[in-house]
Amino acid sequence: MTTKRALTALAIACTCVVARPAHGQHVPATDSASGRSAIQNALARRPGRFAFVSNEASHDISVIDIATAKTIALIPVGSRPRGIQASRDGTRVYVALSDDIPNEQGSGDAIAAIDVATRTLLSRYPVGTDPEQFAILPNGMALYASNEDAGTLSAVDLASRRVRATLVVGIEPEGVGASPDGRWVYATAETSNSVSVISTANNKVIANLLVDVRPRAVAFSPDGRRAYVTAEIGGSVSAIDTRRHRLLTTAKIGAGDEKPVGVAVSPDSKTVYVAGGASGRISVLDAATLRVTSTIEVGKRPWGIALSPDGTHLYVANGHSNTVSVIDTATNSVVATIGVGKRPWGVAIVR
Repeated sequence: MTTKRALTALAIACTCVVARPAHGQHVPATDSASGRSAIQNALARRPGRFAFVSNEASHDISVIDIATAKTIALIPVGSRPRGIQASRDGTRVYVALSDDIPNEQGSGDAIAAIDVATRTLLSRYPVGTDPEQFAILPNGMALYASNEDAGTLSAVDLASRRVRATLVVGIEPEGVGASPDGRWVYATAETSNSVSVISTANNKVIANLLVDVRPRAVAFSPDGRRAYVTAEIGGSVSAIDTRRHRLLTTAKIGAGDEKPVGVAVSPDSKTVYVAGGASGRISVLDAATLRVTSTIEVGKRPWGIALSPDGTHLYVANGHSNTVSVIDTATNSVVATIGVGKRPWGVAIVR
């Protein structure tokens, strides 16, 4: 496929602006190693336009211009924001909001959609009580949100804004991740030390896996073969075979002071990045062995992390420093520190 034809196909598929490949570069129809389309590969090479950061204590969202590494806007959301994700087309950012009433769905409990262009709240999706994290299916048709105090996972149809299913998972579910092909959703549960496997075809829990103590977050590798789960109290990361839904291995991180929370996987599926919470560090792991190859000092209480689509930079929410650290993944060094709102929790990168 020629460069011109690849760009034409990309323009038809989405309304966002896509960076042009270098002159003479050809974009293959598919990547034989991962089965990804030319559109997905072209999108993955983009560096990102904005970083949206959920600020848990100040009840707002900071917007960072990636090109200038500066905060350019604050968006009030009225409730406690935590989990945050961007739509694949770069037009929406979704954020999990919760109020201060436990075990009861209140007016503050919802997933809110933010319009990227106008930086305003568009709509709210009911998802049960105290949503913390969620995952959007790759086709953009549904999201799955954890209801921490109810011990459930809500499956929400984004078109109709209706809860299609409420699934019983582990105790105090938190992290949620969707497989690249959209077939599976994994949900961690921090009190039962488990990962529930949900089939999106019928919204059924098909397996439950025991992992280390207090699992926090889960991230699938872009090639879809592995999922990585952090365990805060266990001080470890677990790798799961996503074809058999089987725990492969668990590896301790650091010398005991690491409290693994946020996790992200590089676009080539070879590197895993883990936020160390109380340690104030990011650990860089070889995905195949879970061996730590590098550590990076950032701010206080690094929590949510996100990679730019091209994998060249990692963005880290430092909850007790009220900053975001920007890491160059080629050198594993901090290249910028950006002030945001109070107690930043999560980061979403808008293409």
